[in-house]
Amino acid sequence: MKLCPAILLLLGLTGMLSAQETGGFRPPGAVKPQVVVPEGAKPDGAMKLSIPKDLSHPTPGLHPTPAKVDRIWSGVIVATNPEKPKEPPVELREFVPKLKRVFGYTQFELAGSATEVIDELTENWLVPSPIFPLSVTARRTTSKEARGGYLLNLKVFQENRPLVDSEVKLAPGSPLFIRGPQYGKGQIIIFLQVQH
Repeated sequence: MKLCPAILLLLGLTGMLSAQETGGFRPPGAVKPQVVVPEGAKPDGAMKLSIPKDLSHPTPGLHPTPAKVDRIWSGVIVATNPEKPKEPPVELREFVPKLKRVFGYTQFELAGSATEVIDELTENWLVPSPIFPLSVTARRTTSKEARGGYLLNLKVFQENRPLVDSEVKLAPGSPLFIRGPQYGKGQIIIFLQVQH
């Protein structure tokens, strides 16, 4: 009986895998495999995956490096001029001098915020506040002045009523502030920022 080399290879690999699962054969320097059961799966019907615990020397091309993920942070700010302003929240401290200069208020409180991963060409809903949801569709810009930023199709709503429908550039380190409606004796400000 004549056996094809491909069949011999397949039989050999099958024997090695079954020996490895039982703890028998292990190539020199190999680590003992770890059995992974997906969360919620029944152990008797789970697929067994062998993942070495030591990945200090991964094979190039077999373990892709995770891509850098950018996020977009949005916030709804309530700006007012009280007699004794409170300290601003940590998220806004570096921007307070600019906010004071541009909007003319002395106190800035964060009414809500949301962070989403930027998924290019897919509409993302940011809901920093149920009253001011934002719809954002982003694509990475190629222009030098945007410094690794995004071109956003941005829609801002007040409940169900559209307030803003615009295309804007948003770059890391260069946040976008949108003057919203009056709120009591103050102002609503919508804040967008790219985070690496």
